[in-house]
Amino acid sequence: MSKVTTTESKSEAVRKDGHTITVDLDKCISAGPCSIAAPLTFLLRDSDGKAIISDPDGDTLDAVMEAARSCPVLAIIIKDKTGKQLFP
Repeated sequence: MSKVTTTESKSEAVRKDGHTITVDLDKCISAGPCSIAAPLTFLLRDSDGKAIISDPDGDTLDAVMEAARSCPVLAIIIKDKTGKQLFP
């Protein structure tokens, strides 16, 4: 499993395919659609309900992209292996 780094302000991990997923926890409002779209990748933290990455490779890249698109505050950032931002 890929290494996930979660701090006070972000949760970040690199998938095996090289894509980086970042959740901006300062933006996250605990709405939760990401955990429905990609339930193996995103977990809502018990302490405050904010989305953190549990397993970046748990769901397909398509599901992770759908999760990012479902976020009402665009708190999920997806970058490809070259660092180019794919979303938002």
